[in-house]
Amino acid sequence: MGIQDLQTYLENEGVGVDLFRIARNHAGGFRLVLDAEGCLDRLYGGYFSDWACGGQWARCVQFLTTLAQALAEHQVALCVCFNGAHPAPPVAPQHWIQTQSTYRQRVNSVLRHIVTKGTPPPKVWWVPPMGLHSCLRTALRYLNIPIMVSSDDHCQEVVGLCREKTYAGLVGCSGEYLVFQPPRYFSSSQLKLTYRSSLETKEYKIHELPQLLDVPQDRLCLLAALLGGTILSEQSLTDFYKRLGITQKKQQVPPETLIKAISQFVRDLPSSDMDSACIEIFGDLNDLRAAKLKQAVQYYLNGTKDGFLKYRTATGRRPKTNKRNQKPDSPQSSSADLDTSKLAAESSEHEQKGLDDYKLATANASMNADFSTEERTMEVGQALASMSLEGGDAEQKKPAPKPVEKQAATKESRQTKSPSSDNCPPAPAEVLRTCAERHARGLMHPHMLAILTHRQVALPVLMEDDNHREIPSIHHFYRPIRQNVYAILYNMHHHRFMAQKAKDEGTSSMSVERACTVQVAEWIYSRVNPGKTPEMVPGVVLDWPVPTVQRLWFGTAQDDKCRRMRAFLSCMRSDTPLMLNTSYVPQHLLILATVLRFIMTSQIQILRRQELDAFLATAFSNDLMNALHLQEMTVNGISSRGVQLGALVMAGAEAALLANDACGAPVPWLVAAPWLYFDGKLLQRNLARAMHCKHLAQLCDNHLDTVVKVERMRKAILEGLEVEWALPPLPLVAGVVGGLGWRGRARGARLEIAGVVVGQWGADYPQRARYPQAAHYVGYTPPVRNAYGVRGGRGWRGRGGGGARGRGAPRPPRRRAHDEPAKPATLSVNGKTVRPEDLGSQAEEGSPHGEESAPDNDNEGAQPMRTKTAKNAKKNVGKGKKKNSIPKTEVAQTLEANGPLDKMETGHNSDKEHIGQGDAPVSN
Repeated sequence: MGIQDLQTYLENEGVGVDLFRIARNHAGGFRLVLDAEGCLDRLYGGYFSDWACGGQWARCVQFLTTLAQALAEHQVALCVCFNGAHPAPPVAPQHWIQTQSTYRQRVNSVLRHIVTKGTPPPKVWWVPPMGLHSCLRTALRYLNIPIMVSSDDHCQEVVGLCREKTYAGLVGCSGEYLVFQPPRYFSSSQLKLTYRSSLETKEYKIHELPQLLDVPQDRLCLLAALLGGTILSEQSLTDFYKRLGITQKKQQVPPETLIKAISQFVRDLPSSDMDSACIEIFGDLNDLRAAKLKQAVQYYLNGTKDGFLKYRTATGRRPKTNKRNQKPDSPQSSSADLDTSKLAAESSEHEQKGLDDYKLATANASMNADFSTEERTMEVGQALASMSLEGGDAEQKKPAPKPVEKQAATKESRQTKSPSSDNCPPAPAEVLRTCAERHARGLMHPHMLAILTHRQVALPVLMEDDNHREIPSIHHFYRPIRQNVYAILYNMHHHRFMAQKAKDEGTSSMSVERACTVQVAEWIYSRVNPGKTPEMVPGVVLDWPVPTVQRLWFGTAQDDKCRRMRAFLSCMRSDTPLMLNTSYVPQHLLILATVLRFIMTSQIQILRRQELDAFLATAFSNDLMNALHLQEMTVNGISSRGVQLGALVMAGAEAALLANDACGAPVPWLVAAPWLYFDGKLLQRNLARAMHCKHLAQLCDNHLDTVVKVERMRKAILEGLEVEWALPPLPLVAGVVGGLGWRGRARGARLEIAGVVVGQWGADYPQRARYPQAAHYVGYTPPVRNAYGVRGGRGWRGRGGGGARGRGAPRPPRRRAHDEPAKPATLSVNGKTVRPEDLGSQAEEGSPHGEESAPDNDNEGAQPMRTKTAKNAKKNVGKGKKKNSIPKTEVAQTLEANGPLDKMETGHNSDKEHIGQGDAPVSN
């Protein structure tokens, strides 16, 4: 695929090396730049078969901690680079669209595999879990490993960093790096940390590339441009490929064939002059593609050793000056009395509080790799930080004048261009400067810079069904959060207030026709709109006077701290008293609590009650950060719905982190780490168990303290809400084993997934149902509209159908005499489990409730057994017939005290029956 074919062509030419062994021969350490985009699966921990569950962040952090310790031991310093450049047209639309299309196909394959087999997907369909970039940035920051995030052109900035800071080599997997020719080039896709204490990969002899391709060194950039890329696409070169004898589709052409053919053409050119080459390729120098070819060749020249000093990005490289002493250059800024050199949340007091909360959250963590801060790790971190972006002799170099190029002009015009309905002024200069600095150091969400400079944002493909059968489009679901963020970043409330004030006072020079509005283009790849046009999304102000973004970011007063937190909670629809009560919501679970509350405030019923408890039980589980236990734990049957729910919550956590950064980071970055509240594998296990647990204590492994924590946090999440839960699943699905066809409803059945019984229910007797036979979650007290969202006074009565019937649905057929009776489930009476056989035996022995507990007849056509009724029993007692009387058992006495079973069924859901019942305020 374009220039990447060159990387594929040289895969077999790589030589296996051990980076630790190479570091032994380097005095003062071996310093490398790592392009993280090419080894996300490696940084995730090599490969986990259950990555599709939502992310195993504890194991990810465990691997990164082990990697950091190994690097420090062998004196290898890494600077990890992430791609934060916005892929907006017309620079790189096709590359982003192709990447998202590939991910969409893989996601469809993964979900299809999970639905049909119920097992984790194979590695070939790897898709980065939602939140992986944020987890990696947070973990690396905690481990004191330097981070760099690109802002304009990822590959150019990575190789520029490698040259400016005189790193010994670059670790990546992009074909562009082969043309740029860094000092040494290693493969990031082959990176592997072994148990033999070695860091193995492949090294490419890039300086021998011209000899290998038999192409002169000065024509190597032309060869790369003719392979196709972001500037000159492969479709534009179709005619050229046909002239070389390549008639079939380029996707079907082996990379060796294409590269050898283009190498032969470049080698046979009479001269290296670009004009003559354009005429030879396109036939006319005035062809529009000729200008793009020259621009593509210049792009590759800018990344070489001789050309990178002259290259400037579209936004221009910022001069290396002391920005802490600079004054705001905006005369209209309202933050003249504020220190804009850093965020107010970066104070030592705030950072120490975040560290204390983190230590408290991980106090009981049992992991192979220690999460605590060790002296040795801190010393290594300080050594690594000394070689980070803050040092280097390249800072003394003077910036060269910025060349006037068509590419730069195009990017500049794109940045300043706004929709016709967008009349909001640009963001303040000090906000832009602070955002750019924090973005480059990986201290801020990457979407922030794209919103402030481009007014555009690109949202990746998620692990969701593109038909949205059960769960709505995740990106569209969290759009209200982003709309509030847009309004906060552009001070929409402040501009509207000032405009209205000027209009009332009559001092406005021009009439205010409409309120200040900002429009942000959201690029979302979907089946309806596969990345062709963006969706213009307006900003939405909050319902209270939000301070300016300068005050939110740089204000140090106590009121500013309170307003920062209130603004964040308002974006997440979580501005409630209990949300900030740490006895209900611990500090490290605030992100999860706000996400779950945002989901519950939606008009769309997404979560079921047992699913909400599964998320909370996962967050409070003692095994959450036990990486060794989670690795050995097996999950029987992974559901497609569970996988999508995990992606839904992690996408909400990403939106919460964006809102947190926009509001001035009121939540410390360390306590917002995802491994403190989420693990995909543990979540899938809890979701599967929640469908069959009888009470919340069973879901929490009978830890009563965990039950109390879950109930209190659920109460804080549902505070003041009129909750309507999602409907339970229908049992009549593929995999039902029971009666023949639809008669399975009358005979009872069981549900199997991947050969494992995950649910079973008894027969459906409309007139004679005696015991609750539905396999349902009985640990809660259903209101009139019960906990599963079933409407009606009777609610969920435990019928064999497994779900609630609508008003117009026909009643199930009566049980026939020749049908095999189902074995009813056990009955819980006053906290004691009673088997139906015991009730039947009591009836046979003269129990006063014999008629109510009469067993079904197993023989076809036989007459039912006649037993003494309660009325006859009372008569016999009155007459003094005690000859054949049998002492009442404890169960019989309990039944007699509670009355008939048809009345007990209503009282079965008592508030005091199970210890795990919720106390959340659920009103109707």
